[in-house]
Order: sequence, then structure tokens, then C-alpha cells
Amino acid sequence: MTRKLAAIGLLVLAGGATTTLGAQQAGSIDLTEIKPRVSLRRPPVSAGDATVRHGTGQRYHVCQPVSARPVVVTTLVSLDRAEYRLDDEPRFDLRITNVGSTPLRVPFSPHLADLQPSDPAAKFAYHEVEIQFYMGGARWSTNNGGVVRLYGSEQHRGTMIVLQSGEWAEILGKGHISTIAQVPEAATDPVKRMYAQIEIYDAETMLTSTDMATVEKEVCLNQKSGPNPQVKLVN
Repeated sequence: MTRKLAAIGLLVLAGGATTTLGAQQAGSIDLTEIKPRVSLRRPPVSAGDATVRHGTGQRYHVCQPVSARPVVVTTLVSLDRAEYRLDDEPRFDLRITNVGSTPLRVPFSPHLADLQPSDPAAKFAYHEVEIQFYMGGARWSTNNGGVVRLYGSEQHRGTMIVLQSGEWAEILGKGHISTIAQVPEAATDPVKRMYAQIEIYDAETMLTSTDMATVEKEVCLNQKSGPNPQVKLVN
């Protein structure tokens, strides 16, 4: 059983990407030191505009047949420790590998604000990858390890990479372990593993002085999990 929570512990990550590496490694990004730029500019306030800001978001999950989806393997190559407590920030090395025959476009920048047009009122399109970290026992898991989000656009050089068949991307970063929701199985099946899953979206965002609306359409994947570290959650 897998339980998916709202993003309780958002990972605050940033970094710079490298895309000219070995034959199998298509890109590497270290998110441990640089602060991400994600705050978007708004159009100027006009007379009569509301004073309260609002935001809406919609996600669409309409997928093609499984046989037509890109096939990826997500692997936590390493963690900095084998035991963690609540509020710890585990350092991870994550690998995303394209094991199918369809090329996979992966957003590869932590800086959403860099993709916004010079006119803050203009609607803009971009891609987003959301990486969620799960902890669990043998029979259950929940995404209390945090969330990483990377962004990209073909209009902004260096913010996207393409994984051809057999190629992989490396992501280094820090997590944040938040409280696990009530999971009855946890009483007899304690935390012993940690792993990651990704979701990729094609997105559009538009802002006014008081409102922000985002629509996201999922790029569906056939996703598998590689070998992942064993961990313990201690008091």
C-alpha cells in the first residue's frame, strides 16, 4: 500500500546543471548550495483591483497506453546516513535512467522565475518534473521525505535535457523528513526503505495583479524503481 500526502515537507533546493559528461550520463545537477528563484513577478496593481491575492491550479492525468509511454528507472544511488529522525535533511544522490526506446525530455533547472517572460501579464509555458521521496516498510510507504521540483523550457537554453535510450541524469540534493501520517501497518512493519518517484508535466501559468492560474498536463511514464538504500527512522 502506498499513501500519497500533500507536500508537507517541501525541499528547498537549487543548483547549476552540467550536460557534457560521460557517454551514459546526459546531465548532472547539484541542488545543495544555491537558492532557487521561484517567485514570479505580477503586473502592476490598477485602481479598483482586489487587495487579496488568489491562486488556482489544475492537473490533468490523461495517459496514453502503457506501451507508448517512456520507460524510466528512478534509483536512490546513495544517502548520507542509514538512520534518520523527523526534521532531518538527508543528502541524496538520485539517478533517473531512460530504459525505453522513446527519448525523454527532463526539466533541469530549479529556477522557475527565469522562465517568466519580460511582460509579467503574458501567459507562459514550461515543463516541470516533481520528484517525491517516500519512506516505508515492506508493505506500505508514504511520501514524507519531501518534494523536489525542477523546471525547463525549450526557449531557455540549458534548462532541459533529453535522455536517449540508456542515458541517465544525476540529481544531488537535500531532503526533509516530515511526520508520517497514521499508517496502521507501521506498528508492526517499521520504516526500512527510502525511494523516489517522478512526475513530469507540461504547464502553463498566467498572472494578474491579484490572481495566478496554472494548468498542468501529465507526461505519463512507465516507471520502475531501481535498487534503493535501506534506512531506519528512529526517535
